[in-house]
Amino acid sequence: MPSRRFNNGDTAMARWPGSSLYFEVQIVSYDPSTQLYSVLFKDGTDMELKENEIKSLTIFRPKKSSASPSRRRSRSRTRSRSPARTQSRGRSPGRTPKSAQKSSPVIRDSRKGDVLKVHLTPLKLQDFAVEKRNGEDVVARRALLHEQSPVIQAEEKVEEPQAKNEKVLRYSKRKEYFLESDNKEGPKEFISKPEATNILPDEYPVVEFGGAIGAALSMLSMPPLLYYLVYMCTQEDASLCNFYPHWTFSDLWDSTVFGYFALWILLLALLHLLPIGKIAHGVRLANGKRLRYRINGLLALFLVGILVAVLSYQRISLLYVYDHLHQFAASATLLSLMLSAYVFIRSRTASQEDLSTAGKSGNLIYTFFMGRELNPHIGKFDLKHFSAVHVALIGWVFNNFIMLLAEMNVQQLEIPSPSMILVNAFQLLYVLHALWHQENILTSLDIAHDGFGFMLAFGNLVWVPFVYSLQALYLVKHPVEISQAALAAIVALNNVQTT
Repeated sequence: MPSRRFNNGDTAMARWPGSSLYFEVQIVSYDPSTQLYSVLFKDGTDMELKENEIKSLTIFRPKKSSASPSRRRSRSRTRSRSPARTQSRGRSPGRTPKSAQKSSPVIRDSRKGDVLKVHLTPLKLQDFAVEKRNGEDVVARRALLHEQSPVIQAEEKVEEPQAKNEKVLRYSKRKEYFLESDNKEGPKEFISKPEATNILPDEYPVVEFGGAIGAALSMLSMPPLLYYLVYMCTQEDASLCNFYPHWTFSDLWDSTVFGYFALWILLLALLHLLPIGKIAHGVRLANGKRLRYRINGLLALFLVGILVAVLSYQRISLLYVYDHLHQFAASATLLSLMLSAYVFIRSRTASQEDLSTAGKSGNLIYTFFMGRELNPHIGKFDLKHFSAVHVALIGWVFNNFIMLLAEMNVQQLEIPSPSMILVNAFQLLYVLHALWHQENILTSLDIAHDGFGFMLAFGNLVWVPFVYSLQALYLVKHPVEISQAALAAIVALNNVQTT
């Protein structure tokens, strides 16, 4: 491992990300595992940068003229020349001292005729964000994440004796209307006159999905819609006119099926806990923290594939899942509801900084649906990341493969149909791409912003595995013949899309 060049507390120059400009920073810490320096800029911004983005101060200091006698041009005097001059050489009257050249710029007041010095001091940093409220632009004030720079604080302190004889100008990057202050005794100041804006408090959250009413309707409609879609895809004539759900409680609930589904979730949890794979850091949250995640979703999918191959080799039929698909969907729904209730109850003891934006709304139904806690953990086990990657994506691929086996059994095929192969191959390619770039999932809206509630619990445990595999489920009893020309065109179109 290469040795670090900078120590904690050192002052250096760091390149601002996305530009070629360097600014003075202070080294705060160094992480040997990621080889990243945590630096603090003078304006209070802290970042994690690589070593090649940080330079020493000596590189940016101007070079001084050499004081070496060998580099100075000297005139030697021989004995035959005239004696040295005794009088001192006078200073040229046209040259001004360096100290005078570095003096502050001046401005002449046209009304008084006197000369006043100018000192530029920056305005206080204000953090605004433009948001949409009922179709109108509203400027919402946000709290600064970092303390104000000590340099700006020092510049804003103008000494009283100096202020009486100097004119202080303040600058801002925004469009300004310069007005001279009415204070006759203090410093004359140009201030900006901002336009009138509606300031919203930070505690006013953004409501999604129609608030509490939309959340309640979603929770009541999503499970029946799922059962309706699954039921229609398994019918010979998938028509709205033929829909007659004659289910009873025993048709949807089976304790054995629930036990199998719980074992499936336990298996995925054990694969998630394997100490194999890269450790990645999530985005910096509003509380300043960066969570650590184990990247091993692709390995878990590979191990599940080996397990399925072993079960098939031992002639253990996996068609039990297809024969009890409604019961598995009901078991997944019940487990997602239990998980939602658990994370909601435990969030009552969570700190304010660990809550999501929706968790601060105060509405019970809306908070339960959107999720109150941002990243609930059981020890080091991240529930949201586990359900989004292992349960959702791997469960989706597993259900597709079950439908492939069911098609071969129902239609008495030796090999799957081209339509079923295309559906499985294209969706498997999508999942492989997502797991190969699993680190990018950490920056998604679900992981970085949304809380973990019923929406994500039901979506990851139920909606993705069972709804996303409906295409394969439909093909089990509804074969679709594809010509070779159409097959080649579909493959070519998919390749163009993926590239």
